[in-house]
Amino acid sequence: MKTNDFKLNYIKCPDCQNILDMSFVDSVCPNPLCGFNFASLNAYLNQGDEKLRKILLKEYKTKEGKEGREYKLTITAIKHNMGNYLAHFIECKWGAHYNALYNDFILSFLDDLNLLKIVLKSDIIKEKDNITISKNGYKMFWDLYCHLKRINNVNFRNFLISEFPELHRRHYDEWFLKWEENRKERIREREQKATLL
Repeated sequence: MKTNDFKLNYIKCPDCQNILDMSFVDSVCPNPLCGFNFASLNAYLNQGDEKLRKILLKEYKTKEGKEGREYKLTITAIKHNMGNYLAHFIECKWGAHYNALYNDFILSFLDDLNLLKIVLKSDIIKEKDNITISKNGYKMFWDLYCHLKRINNVNFRNFLISEFPELHRRHYDEWFLKWEENRKERIREREQKATLL
């Protein structure tokens, strides 16, 4: 994968969620109620995912935690590079890195539906037998669909349901079967405890 294919041409303010063009990378959020200082964000934007993960963990453990400026700059850089992380997640063959990208970055910080749409329309997902193409040209496969369904974002859920209704039905059916199996197991366990008494 070529790097920078999916880098955004904007950043989001971590405090007010204002969408800003890249000219604000070394200045202050123009929202008069916010004023977050982006100075030194450039240093974070060009870091690799492993380096950003280490900074994230280190900053989270400080006394400022999620409220600290360095933590917020790291999150802003992760969200800015999220398209590349998502594209690499789709192509990745190394299980440890695949899981780290998903658990540390995608699951927690993917919140830009437009970015998801750009990646799903790109050539990252090759058209094969197991690929579903929606009416609007978005490409999806089962494993990616299951991972994206776990993201706690109503816009993502609505998008996935409307674009991929057959995958949604399959996902719901599998979830319901697991739920029913667990319910029956709990009933069996209660009955066994009752007979022991």
